[in-house]
Amino acid sequence: MATCFVVCAGATGAAVGARRESVALRTGCVKGSFGARSARPWDYEGELRAKRAHRSGARILAVATPSSNKQAVPAAYGYTHDRQRKQYDYVIVGGGAAGCVLANRLSEDRNVSVLLVESGGKGDSLRVSIPLGFPYLPGSDIDYKYESEPESALFNRRIFFPRGHMLGGSHAMSVMLYHRGSAADYDGWVTEYGATGWSSEDVLPYFRKSAHQTRKIEHDRSSSGDGKDERQKRAQKKPTASSKFHAKGGPLTVSDLKCVNPLSNAFLEAAEQTGLPLNPDFNDWELDQSGIGTFQVTQRDGMRESPRTAYLQPVQGTRRNLTVMTGCTVERVMLDTDANGSAVEARGVMLLDRDQRKVVVEARREVILAAGSIATPQLLMLSGIGPRKDLEAVGIPVAIDSPGVGCNLQDQPAAMLSIESKQPYVDKRRSDLYYTEATGKSIRTLLRYLFLGSGPLTSPMCEAGGFVRSGASKAGESCDLQLRFIPFVSEPDPYFSLGDFATGGAYLENKSNRPAGYTLQTVLARPKARGRVTLKSADVRDRPIIHANWLDNKQDMKAMVEGLKLCRKIASRAPLTAHAGAELYPGPEIQSDADIETYIRESCHTANAIVGTCRMGADDDEMAPLDAQLKVKGVRGLRVVDSSVMPTLPGGQAGAPTMMIAEKAADLIRAEHQAAIASR
Repeated sequence: MATCFVVCAGATGAAVGARRESVALRTGCVKGSFGARSARPWDYEGELRAKRAHRSGARILAVATPSSNKQAVPAAYGYTHDRQRKQYDYVIVGGGAAGCVLANRLSEDRNVSVLLVESGGKGDSLRVSIPLGFPYLPGSDIDYKYESEPESALFNRRIFFPRGHMLGGSHAMSVMLYHRGSAADYDGWVTEYGATGWSSEDVLPYFRKSAHQTRKIEHDRSSSGDGKDERQKRAQKKPTASSKFHAKGGPLTVSDLKCVNPLSNAFLEAAEQTGLPLNPDFNDWELDQSGIGTFQVTQRDGMRESPRTAYLQPVQGTRRNLTVMTGCTVERVMLDTDANGSAVEARGVMLLDRDQRKVVVEARREVILAAGSIATPQLLMLSGIGPRKDLEAVGIPVAIDSPGVGCNLQDQPAAMLSIESKQPYVDKRRSDLYYTEATGKSIRTLLRYLFLGSGPLTSPMCEAGGFVRSGASKAGESCDLQLRFIPFVSEPDPYFSLGDFATGGAYLENKSNRPAGYTLQTVLARPKARGRVTLKSADVRDRPIIHANWLDNKQDMKAMVEGLKLCRKIASRAPLTAHAGAELYPGPEIQSDADIETYIRESCHTANAIVGTCRMGADDDEMAPLDAQLKVKGVRGLRVVDSSVMPTLPGGQAGAPTMMIAEKAADLIRAEHQAAIASR
């Protein structure tokens, strides 16, 4: 797949460069600040003496082996101490959404040293920064390109899982939608899973802390008591945000769309005609999540706002106690074990640096895994923490038998209703209405973006949509479906369409020939089915085995069928039929529920919200690898902070909840350390 993303050349290209520099200056970014730097020589003698006293032989680095409970790193491993980056207080593995937040927050204390290790690159190219560069990202060199095993409920198809392989992680290659889920999602974490301290009341301050809401904030706004009436009143005026749920001043910019496609407005009119209410704010928990509207996105000045640009860039060049290593692969966590071979403490990590040298890095306080819902359980299992049977099957000595590691995988299947315009190869000249390869060749579109920061190039593609409850949902449950409207005609699997576009070349020379049209997408917002991740081998270079287990649940399947039928109902209304030609997919011949179900099983794809594979829970819940403080049970100094800790998937995208989790985790980590000092 082509990885070059050239928007323009010559003077226009210079304007893009100037625009990037302008954004960098406003966000406090320092160009070229991501190189590895030596850590500042810190004085921790008092703290280290206290810590070494209870370790008994703390200078010996250990790996779990069946023959020794505290074995030094064997010469066969070929590991050496990195003399410049030998020890840090906190070692964070993974530079995605959670890792960037933690690196920022933990390094606020200039008396601690923080290392952030990322296996991918910097993630700072223009194709990442420009919102409509999204088609160039899946399947590229900044994508892990995971695949599932053949899925029995999907006619043995393999599912493609794009995952970000760069600083900023998967959120840096997402469609930028900002969704928190509903209050009931987090309250359920407490009542159903024993995750004390994670109720909606507990997490709301961290959502507010993380975001900078660009809408006008209304203070002490009183509700009429009727959520539907309140939604309708607010939808009729310029959107505002309630101070109870939103704030200004956080690192992550959350904004309204800079440009709304006329077709997206037509979708909203058509959906309203089917009886769906308007919702001006999907993240206002007093209004409920249900309804339709335009989505808010993580963008700043018309450019993508990722965890990297929001949290990492502003501090990277100014904090000497923060070191970022890219292109480095962590192979395992080092564990001290007791006389029985059971892990008792994490001591650091073993990694391959960008030059493929094997390096040992020690953590004085904690190792924090933030590698995401696929790589984090893989690392735990490679380190000897996981289901005994799975570890023994690939020859890994068991340090902690934790049967829940890798289980509870949740993701959002999605299906497409695609409709051509009336004249699909003539209408594409209307590049501000139909997004095709012609859009990036429009001089007007390019100038709007370069000088005004608006226009189609700011589009997340999924501009409008909403949340609904299907007939499959049970009483009291939150919305089980998300709807998205896309002014781009897609094959049933959009990754085929995006690949066709991306391989056509850069915008100005793109040779793909996409028809004009639009797509309605139905997404299973809160799936019931659960999958799992396990190891293929004891080698970190071997991709883990992923069983998504999609649609192996009758309620999930019923909801998806109803969702596609609802998309058709919306598409049949006049605001959209005025632009409609032929229905391409699933096609007019697919009408019965059975045929729709078959179409969905043959073509469903991921909406990219993988969570849950190392969930937190009650202390006595053996299927919860983590406690409510996100610490790995049975191991001191080892914590998991990323999307894998979620017991269930909050409806919508997982990026905002993941950053909230990291904000709260940073406070938990600091408070625990301060309490330990006070007790000495």
